[in-house]
Amino acid sequence: MQKRSFIKTLLLVLLINLLFSYIDFRVDLTEDKKHSISEETKQIISNLDDIIFIKVYLDGEFPVEFNHLQSELLNLLNNFKQIAPKKFEFEFINPNKNNEEKKDLFQQLVKNGLNPTDIEIRSTSSKSSQIIFPGALIYYKNKQEAVNFLKNSITKKPSENINISIENLEYEFTSAIHHISRETNPQIAFLEGNGELSANEVYDLTESVLKDNNKLSYYYNIERTNIKEFEIDSNTMQADITRKISDLNTFKALIIAKPTIAFNMLEKFIIDQYVMNGGKILWLIDGVNANMDSLQNKNSFISLRNNLNLEDQLFKYGVRINADIIEDLRSTQIPIVTGYSNNIPQQSYFAWPYYPLLYSDASHSISKELDAIKTSFISSIDTIRNEISKTILLTSSKQSRIQPTPAKISLGILENPPPIKTFNKSRIPVAVLLEGEFESVFKNRILPKAQSIEFKDKGKKTEMIVVSDGDIAKNDVRSNGDIYPLGYDKFIKHTYPGNKKFIMNCIHYLCDDIGLTKLKSKELKLRLLDKEKITNNTHLIQITNIVLPLILLLLFSILFLHIKNKKYA
Repeated sequence: MQKRSFIKTLLLVLLINLLFSYIDFRVDLTEDKKHSISEETKQIISNLDDIIFIKVYLDGEFPVEFNHLQSELLNLLNNFKQIAPKKFEFEFINPNKNNEEKKDLFQQLVKNGLNPTDIEIRSTSSKSSQIIFPGALIYYKNKQEAVNFLKNSITKKPSENINISIENLEYEFTSAIHHISRETNPQIAFLEGNGELSANEVYDLTESVLKDNNKLSYYYNIERTNIKEFEIDSNTMQADITRKISDLNTFKALIIAKPTIAFNMLEKFIIDQYVMNGGKILWLIDGVNANMDSLQNKNSFISLRNNLNLEDQLFKYGVRINADIIEDLRSTQIPIVTGYSNNIPQQSYFAWPYYPLLYSDASHSISKELDAIKTSFISSIDTIRNEISKTILLTSSKQSRIQPTPAKISLGILENPPPIKTFNKSRIPVAVLLEGEFESVFKNRILPKAQSIEFKDKGKKTEMIVVSDGDIAKNDVRSNGDIYPLGYDKFIKHTYPGNKKFIMNCIHYLCDDIGLTKLKSKELKLRLLDKEKITNNTHLIQITNIVLPLILLLLFSILFLHIKNKKYA
């Protein structure tokens, strides 16, 4: 009887195991849902119409941190394969395996867009360095895509960089698969006609000085459209406003980058109707007129309001860029001549409070985990109460202050710095995301005459981003034509990568029709051991981990023997 019961139980267990081998049943019990795949990713991979193949060049012997990265990536790609088993293939490759072919392979991987990294391999008796390629090549149809998934920030510890890399794995691979499988790229445009930044001044943002894929033209078809140029209506022989609005509506997003000439009412009307039709805008607007060139021949100048005639329009949409300048203790430095030695000027570097360095601790996908962002004479932004949703993307530091215009900008602030206690403003907003159904600023106003315009006083649901600094997107262009990377500081010869990343994130968010940027908000908690507690409780931890299991095993054995003797005595 007991034997028959045992056989039935065994058969039942075998049947359950066989059943579950054909069923993908998983429950993610982790607090941060690190094993869950987003609906956006599932949608992209499910819609593949051909086989996608991924070569991951992260195989071999690594330090513990890289083993963790490798393990998480393997888990992710296995999850991808579960979504589309017949259309998704991958393999892990060790580029250091064959010493004879290693040099040629390294050159080919660099040519294909993968970035090498030098790591240190330690053992009990030796220490050596090794070049690895923490990246992957994606193949789809006749196209190839490179993914560099290791994030290296000099401001973070190696363990933090690995954790950030793991957080971004799904986004990096899903966005790359989305890009390589997409037939056409969306169209965006830089607006011209009102003294905006030139093509050379945004060249690194659009085309990349380094000739890599970190550029807008990799993701979008980019045009420059002049708002002052119109086609002539053959019937009325006047500028065709309807056609102009229709032309703008072909762009998924507009970038208005640092205009210097005031907008007239017709131009504002055209922009307004673009928004009402669901258009997205990235506004990069200076609140004041201020430039370091004004200090070349004198020690001070007066900064005034930047009158662009946009105040009422932005106010209606939900924000106000104030006519003031933020001074921040967290700022970049500028060189000042402090003396001479043998008629040679001697320079020292001083923090220039008018060049705030912005860091973001926001959880929004646009500004999450950004490195420092270099700014110049930035203004504060107020949000206006209306039905539009507002999200603060960037702020000043905890030690900043506001100087209203007219403001005197003087090098004397370096010689006689104001008391630190006067920097008593914290986290002043400088970049805001607006989302909702905007109301037209021209509602209940007289429309342009002799035009059959389909005027809309209430818009479709859309988004716009307002930033109170036009220079945030401007790369340096020298007199000889040389173009430097966006965020490059010529004084300390350092590039702040946050500038380009922030603008790219803004455009990705505005143009994102499948919610891809939501993947960037995934956060994995870095659960590190408390070294101080370990040091203070070394013996207790050793006893707990070595002696306690033995005690428990002994107690279990005694209990088992007691029950056995009682049962069969």
